[in-house]
Amino acid sequence: MKTPKSIPYGLADFRSLILNNFYYVDRTSFIRKIEESHNYLFFLRPRRFGKSLTISMLEYYYGIQYKDEFDSMFSGLFIGNPENTTKGKNNYFVLRFDFTGINTSNIDDVLSEFNKKVQNALKTFNDNYKLIDEEKYSRIMQNIYPSATLSEYITEVLTKLDHKIMVLIDEYDHFTNEIFSFQNTSFVELVSQNGFVRKFYESIKFFAGTGVIERFFATGVTPVTLDSMTSGFNIGTNISLEAEFNEMAGFTNEEVEKMIYDLLPGIQKIEADKILTDASSWYNGSLFSKRADTRLYNPALLLRFLSKIEPVTLQYPDDMVDNNILTDFSKITNLTELGKLEDNLSVIDTIIKEGSYPSELTTIFTFERDFTEQDFASLLYYNGLLTIKGVKDFDLYLQIPNYVIKEVYWEFFASVMQKEIEIDIKVNEIRQAIKALANLNDPLPLMKIVETVLITLSNRDFINFDEKYVKMLIFVYASLAKRYKIKSEPEVNLNYPDLMLLNSQSFFPEHQQLFEVKYIKREAADSLEKVKSSAISQVRRYMELPEIKEIKNLKFWVIIFTGNKCSDCTEVIRL
Repeated sequence: MKTPKSIPYGLADFRSLILNNFYYVDRTSFIRKIEESHNYLFFLRPRRFGKSLTISMLEYYYGIQYKDEFDSMFSGLFIGNPENTTKGKNNYFVLRFDFTGINTSNIDDVLSEFNKKVQNALKTFNDNYKLIDEEKYSRIMQNIYPSATLSEYITEVLTKLDHKIMVLIDEYDHFTNEIFSFQNTSFVELVSQNGFVRKFYESIKFFAGTGVIERFFATGVTPVTLDSMTSGFNIGTNISLEAEFNEMAGFTNEEVEKMIYDLLPGIQKIEADKILTDASSWYNGSLFSKRADTRLYNPALLLRFLSKIEPVTLQYPDDMVDNNILTDFSKITNLTELGKLEDNLSVIDTIIKEGSYPSELTTIFTFERDFTEQDFASLLYYNGLLTIKGVKDFDLYLQIPNYVIKEVYWEFFASVMQKEIEIDIKVNEIRQAIKALANLNDPLPLMKIVETVLITLSNRDFINFDEKYVKMLIFVYASLAKRYKIKSEPEVNLNYPDLMLLNSQSFFPEHQQLFEVKYIKREAADSLEKVKSSAISQVRRYMELPEIKEIKNLKFWVIIFTGNKCSDCTEVIRL
């Protein structure tokens, strides 16, 4: 009997993963695609999407020092088949840089920390290939500029190189993106013609031109740094939006289904199907090319979820979201400060209310023109906060990829509302309102919170105000308690309930709710009974749907707001 595989949550070293019996979804077929593509490549994906493991896989495949370990690492995988191996197999001196973890809080320290990262990479390189002695190495490391450190070292070892160099860079833009988000002037200095980041990549370009550096593969999150240093490194090709590389990082639905059976031995089909459905809702949905069809799970979030499922009872973790995802909340806050705040908030408002946003992806960012709504939406995409929905009438549409990211938006919107209306609604007050819903099937406390917000906004123009805005406030504030799983206009047999508050797998309320939300302008208040009758009829149609019937303890409510007041809150009882 085979020993069960371990779940590789948080593991990014390819050799450790393979040799220590961790579960691995084979991505080695992309090595051939990479090698058959251009020699100098950039691959962008959101954080926690498997980029570091990709870099590690390439290092062990191409590094000449791992030649004797090839079979132990790659046998049984696609690239381990002799028919599939490439000319580059174990044929390079691999120089690997990792630019994660550079402290950007003090801009004056960035140069020294960046140079230290370069020195560490060259130290590992020299230890691997024994090209120069310690005395020469130490002298070179006295340079304070990364470009000088790199150039002097490679020049020193040129005559001893009997193989070409392959440069691998993990998170080439990590620290520059952090600076870009909140210190725009400092960012421009780093990547300007005389900036040390630009100079570093100019050095790589120079040695690529001489043939010493034959291959280059760098991962990152956004093209901002890449575009800003184009003249410093204009030989790279960005493959991030190409359909053939869509699945190089992340898991497909079929792979996750197999993973569930492999990692939870003995699981019954009905249980596996439920886990797959729930995992898909929370973590699936990313698409990185408008010419691709396969949507992808965020691998870090999915693996964390599977690692925390109780193996006997199959009980889910209390928290379905990795706390690290909270960094995305601050990320939105930082990004909204680029360009015009009002325009950026308008984009987010549309995303939350409509579920999608029409925008082409900006592939070249320049500081010579104004920062636009398209630029903002594109940065949300590159950071994993939006993904490709599809093309309609020749326009590209972006959407929120999954429920985890929806919660990030809801928290952000709530914080903006708190700041905008200068009213402090306590989390405990929200939790008490959710308790009333869960235990007593009483929605009034939650509606009172929404009323409080609307009354504060009463001096604003409500001409374009509709139930979408009211509904947005309801689910934003309901989400802050982190109890229910909230479905907003879920598609059920082409019928669309406005809002459903369902059990979240870790919280099992006594009551679940379906809300049909309506909004009436003040001047149309006399239409209340007509609107109410129509809404009740809609709810009764929902009651007859098989998908709705199977939800236990589901209560049905018609919620009507007139102006800034909840004018009707009626429970619809099954006949």
